[in-house]
Amino acid sequence: MGDTLWGTPAIRAIKKTLPRVGIDLLLQPQWEGLFHGNNNIRRLIPYYPQWYRQIIRLPRLLGTRYDHVLIFHANKDIRRVLPWLRCSSIWSHQQITNLPGIPSSQIVRFEKPVHGILRRIAMLEKIQIPSNGTHMDIFLNDGDRADALLFLKQNHMIPKEFIYINIGGSTPEKQWPVAKCIFLAKFILQNTSLAIVLGGGPEDVDRADSIEKQLDRQRVTHAIPRPLRANCALIAQARMLITPDSGPMHIGFALKVPTIALFSELGHGPEYCGPIGIGKNLSTVLCGNFMDTKKEGDPDHFFSNPILASEVWEKVQYFLN
Repeated sequence: MGDTLWGTPAIRAIKKTLPRVGIDLLLQPQWEGLFHGNNNIRRLIPYYPQWYRQIIRLPRLLGTRYDHVLIFHANKDIRRVLPWLRCSSIWSHQQITNLPGIPSSQIVRFEKPVHGILRRIAMLEKIQIPSNGTHMDIFLNDGDRADALLFLKQNHMIPKEFIYINIGGSTPEKQWPVAKCIFLAKFILQNTSLAIVLGGGPEDVDRADSIEKQLDRQRVTHAIPRPLRANCALIAQARMLITPDSGPMHIGFALKVPTIALFSELGHGPEYCGPIGIGKNLSTVLCGNFMDTKKEGDPDHFFSNPILASEVWEKVQYFLN
């Protein structure tokens, strides 16, 4: 999700410089909702990794000759599609092995960690497109907002009077422990009048249920599962967002919702995928260990630098003040 949203500043820059250009976005269908209403894009083309589904989609791609193909993010299965594209040049910033048709001179390289958004903007310099800032774009409409307001009304909650806590993560090491989520939620419920909405993917339902059982059900609910765009609209109504380094974090940044981002030491650091060009009134970062301080099965071993619920609560107080 984040890798997909990182392309929106570059797409916006292209459209601003060349307003008559047509921009097609090839992407996995589960992320299409992020781009509905984005008038910088001419059409969304669903992409599938399976070879037989790629063959079915080829005629749609072959019907257009492109001036440039920009690979913002891809896995190695894209290699089946590239030789068939009708284009003048292909650019990439990734070191994907054995990609046909991309000369080494057309892979933009970096000597040190560079934020994913800046990596995509650097590609534009190769085709003489100036940057138009680093802010990501999500465009919500009145129907999206009405859906979020109805959800809140049904759960007896008020817009901007709840905190959205994302309990999910694309991998286990990106999931903040349930016990810490419970401790944090209790801090919030005991010291504020705010409600709590728990968010995550379909696989996080059990985690959400275990958290809710320990809390005041009248002030806590979960939004799992809800469609991606519906969750975007719900996050937009939150007083603030608390989330690990995962897709909802980037949604919060794009929608300018005050966001407390938790980065695990086992993942990419904020210099690569954290807030960029966002003021301190809208973002803050905590980096550390997500694991419990004591290693299971080894009582003499302790993980250093854990992110504590009390530390996150301090950040919540900062935003509230």
